[in-house]
Parts: sequence; C-alpha cells; structure tokens
Amino acid sequence: MLNALVSAIDRRLRARQGIFEYSACPHCIFRVQLAASTRRIALADGTNVPADGRLIQLHLWNEHVPPFPARGPTISWARRIRGDLEMSLQELATFVASRPALADVTAIEANMAFGSSEQTQLLAGLASRYGFVRASDSTRGYSISEALHLLGENILISMIVMSHNPAALRADCFRRGRVRVYLHRAELMKRFGKRVSVVGQTLQ
Repeated sequence: MLNALVSAIDRRLRARQGIFEYSACPHCIFRVQLAASTRRIALADGTNVPADGRLIQLHLWNEHVPPFPARGPTISWARRIRGDLEMSLQELATFVASRPALADVTAIEANMAFGSSEQTQLLAGLASRYGFVRASDSTRGYSISEALHLLGENILISMIVMSHNPAALRADCFRRGRVRVYLHRAELMKRFGKRVSVVGQTLQ
C-alpha cells in the first residue's frame, strides 16, 4: 500500500517538474531535471554559474539505489555505490555530449539531503572527490516559507526511504540538512567523458 502511494506521488511530481531518465542502464542511480539558475553562483573552485545559466539537476533514482543491508552499510555495499555513481556520471557525460540542445548547460547541480546536517556535510565532502564543489555562499539561511517547503520535502523523502530502503531510515530524518554542490560542465567531461581513439588522436 505504501509503495503504491509513494510511487504514485513520486511519478506525479516527476512529471510536473520535468524529471526524466537519461540512461537505460539498470545501475544508473540518477534522474535529471533541466533548470535555470536564478542568480549568479560563484563556486568555491573559482568558476561561476551565470544568472539564467542552464543547469542539470540530479535526482536520485530511488528504485536503482542499492538498499542498505539489514546490518547496515558494508564495504561491498560502499564499493557498489561507488561503481554505480561513477557509471552514472559517465552516462551523464555521454548524454550531455550527444545532445546539441544541451550545449549551453553550464554545470551539474546536486542537492545533498541524506540525513542530519553533519551527515550531509560529510557526503558533500565525499562528493568533492568527483569534482563537485560548493557555492561560495552555501551557508545562506532559509526563509520561513523555504523552511516549510523543506519540511514537506523531508516528509516525502522519508516516505520514499521507508518504501524503498527501510534500513536507511533514521530517527532524525525530518531534520535533514541541505548542501548544494556543483560540477562544472568542463569538469564533468574531463573526469567522466568517454575518450574515443580516431586515427591516432584521442577525442573527448
């Protein structure tokens, strides 16, 4: 019953927000959404996302995320997640490079919201290993309306976790922290773009 309800809500929200699958691989753990930046974003690595610049926002493909083992995360689980993450970013680089309509996409954005503020900060640090960096003003607070919206998101996320990955549900799930991190397009292609050898030359 819960699975059917959560799946129906999730499908409706994805359709309304234009969230879609960019890969048919069963190990891809992301869906994406095209969006425009509402302001100029200065990134910690010195690059920028211009105001009105197009972004690709990452969303977890919940059904493809490997569930926690009953006894908690293991080394083999972590290795699988790492492999799935790298493959998902490789698939994304291929998707972006093969779509001329995405030539103006500036960066990839991920909104880290996996648990407490401390856990989210830790995961944001791990994301930096894949080239993701924070915005220079990432400590900005929330208005009352934004805080209420985030509470609603936390409730929905908790329902999804309970439905697809109950072992990952925690008591502090309604107090999930948020950290937005960005992967510049050039960095995506540098790290994850496929290289094809053509007549002695290597092309990105």
